[in-house]
Amino acid sequence: MRHAFQHRRFVLGLISLLLAGAALGRAQEITFEAAVDRNPVGAGDQFTFSLVLSNAGTDGGTNLRLPDLGAFRVISGPNRSTSMQIINGRMSSSITYSYVLQPRTTGSFTVGAATIEAGGTTHATKPLTIQVVKGGVQRQEPADTVDMTSVIGDNLFLKATVDKTRVMQGEQINLTFKLYTRVSVLNYAVEKVPSMRGFWSEDVETPKNISLSTEVVNGKQYRVGVIKRLALFPTQAGTLEISPMEVQTTVQVQPKRSTDPFESFFRDPFGRNVNYMVKSAPVKISASPLPAGAPDGFKGAVGQFAMSATVDRRTTRTNEPVTLMITISGTGNIKLLESPEPEVPPDFERYSPKVTDSINRGKGKISGSKTFEHLLIPRYPGLKVIKPLTFCYYDLTRREYVTLRSPQIELNVEQGAMATPQVGGGARADVQLLTQDIRFIKISDPSLGRRDEFLHTGGLFVVLLLLPLAGFAGAFVFAKQRQAEMRDQAGYRNRRAIKVAQRGLKQAEYLLKERSGSKGEPSTLQRVRFYAEVSRALWKYLGDKLAIPQSAFSSERAAEVLKARSVDQGLIHALRVLLESCDMARFAPTGLDLAAMQKTYEEARRIIIDLEKTLKSS
Repeated sequence: MRHAFQHRRFVLGLISLLLAGAALGRAQEITFEAAVDRNPVGAGDQFTFSLVLSNAGTDGGTNLRLPDLGAFRVISGPNRSTSMQIINGRMSSSITYSYVLQPRTTGSFTVGAATIEAGGTTHATKPLTIQVVKGGVQRQEPADTVDMTSVIGDNLFLKATVDKTRVMQGEQINLTFKLYTRVSVLNYAVEKVPSMRGFWSEDVETPKNISLSTEVVNGKQYRVGVIKRLALFPTQAGTLEISPMEVQTTVQVQPKRSTDPFESFFRDPFGRNVNYMVKSAPVKISASPLPAGAPDGFKGAVGQFAMSATVDRRTTRTNEPVTLMITISGTGNIKLLESPEPEVPPDFERYSPKVTDSINRGKGKISGSKTFEHLLIPRYPGLKVIKPLTFCYYDLTRREYVTLRSPQIELNVEQGAMATPQVGGGARADVQLLTQDIRFIKISDPSLGRRDEFLHTGGLFVVLLLLPLAGFAGAFVFAKQRQAEMRDQAGYRNRRAIKVAQRGLKQAEYLLKERSGSKGEPSTLQRVRFYAEVSRALWKYLGDKLAIPQSAFSSERAAEVLKARSVDQGLIHALRVLLESCDMARFAPTGLDLAAMQKTYEEARRIIIDLEKTLKSS
């Protein structure tokens, strides 16, 4: 009885203590503070920036406004967490908004005040000064965190696997990132996407909810979940490396048991949450070059393909459009395919094609079709012929180059309604000749000549005689200049770089305007395609403008050449930031809304225009 009475007194006293602490907690002053988990920070390191609101209740504040974080990349956040504690009979609560940041460059940066509304008042943090130094900074972990990390050990790791390590240039590789665990993983976030330098990548699968299976590694059974699947296509030969992926996980672990009964009483029975970074190992791929002897017109297509070429009508009229549809289907990197160049009669007007593709990512193979719609407008009647089209590719199964050829297309063009030419300065239209035996009466004064004057004795005859010779000489000079331009491939690519980039951005603009979501937002696939088109336009422009061979092309190499051409360092930095953001958006498109896509498009246009102005003047 005595023990039961003492136990009852202890419980009642604890309840009274909690109630009194809650009353005191409500009366405590609300505070709002900013902090970082380390300072200084290494240039390539990531750190946590936290905003802590204390004693505002469990609902927290409203209208949180962040300071300018332009000197840092926001890797993740906001991550909200709530905590309550009792110290000396007083209970306090806090809500923490945390962000994982990474410095863009070295230096000293001041993060201004953040504000939040709580308790009917606006609260502001004090500014923070963060030092960013070169290299890494050794971080001292608390003893209990080190202990938790040792508990996790090799019970959690990330692994990158490929279905083949030796391929031909342009051959598909399936890359899979898997998370292996023997502990309780509450959530995860991709902190750093792998670099795909030397590859063209297609996102196959990024599951929102991981489906777990079991695998045995070194005699231990793990639960395994797929984080990401990619299809890679080497764009150059040599030894290529897939850099590691880094994933931040939240792991729930149970600390070692303590002999202290009070510590055991207040310990969370479900364990403690620990942030743990896992990193995959780099993967090396050996890509063999395609064999020599590629036919004319080969543009790098590798796989197995079929081609069809049709027109929407065989009989048409002058000035009425005809659509030539070229469809290439099969397995391989469909998005990199280029249209065969149609040879149409010289009196046809031809416009840039509209390109649509249909991609199938199932069964471990990228397949589908790509259609090019060429708009043709005949200007004169008659029987017109579109010569056979050719498409060349390297067949991986047959290990040889294959040339596909479409049949010849004949069009019967009839005379349509004649367009009425406009005469400047008046509304009078030209008179059409109706028949050969009826002509309009001329009412103007005739021009008469003397009977004894001859044409060959006048100056006009000499001018007309020399005119064909002058025309022939001009055509000869033009042809020589044209041949010189075509021999100078680097110069030709340089002059056409801005036009090629504008066509790429035009396709990105088309994807930007598409809507498929319930709120008018582009779908995830449209976002991925948009950022891929922007990235390809930028890389294509830099390669053509700077005459950098594809085998030596990289962002570092481009930055060196731009710096040597006296391009502003700020413009070079903005270019690299945009390329990195496009690469990240292709692998993690969630959370990117229409406004972010519009900002990326405008930034790409501005950078290309500024580069063109600078490089033209240099």
